[in-house]
Amino acid sequence: MLLVQCTLRYIRAMPRSKQPNSVRYTVRLNHAQGERVAALKKHLHAKSDNEVFDYLVTVGTNQRDDLEQLVYSLFGNLTDSLARRFQSLETVAQLHLALTDTFIKYALTSLPEVPSSMLSAARSRATRVYEQVNLTAAREFQRRRDSDAYSASELGIEQEPAYTPSADQES
Repeated sequence: MLLVQCTLRYIRAMPRSKQPNSVRYTVRLNHAQGERVAALKKHLHAKSDNEVFDYLVTVGTNQRDDLEQLVYSLFGNLTDSLARRFQSLETVAQLHLALTDTFIKYALTSLPEVPSSMLSAARSRATRVYEQVNLTAAREFQRRRDSDAYSASELGIEQEPAYTPSADQES
């Protein structure tokens, strides 16, 4: 009987061996933090503070990973949107170039050759017409800019949908 009592007394006092793959931390909390851990322990129906800390570490790292994934997703969406917009600009520039090329080819093939005796008068008249066309184009461009004709909706460019997190991303 004495042997059993001594064994029980010393077993309680002996340090327990560490579980493999576990690390021991000593955490100091202020009173408010201790109350929050106790409330969380009660809310989670945890058996020990270790379960609460395990939950916090797991949830914290999962949320960080989810946020990191969300940021990468948002950057991916932004780059896709920018790529589409730049592609639209490239398409408009190519269209403008094609129209200009077609007009120049038409003008060169349909206009008669100017005789040498009228060449200088034709050049001065062409210069005046060229300046008048440029002034008219500049006025029209300014008028359209002032009337908001170059807005995305007027140009047929769809607006990007605003980001709204889904229900599973909010939690």
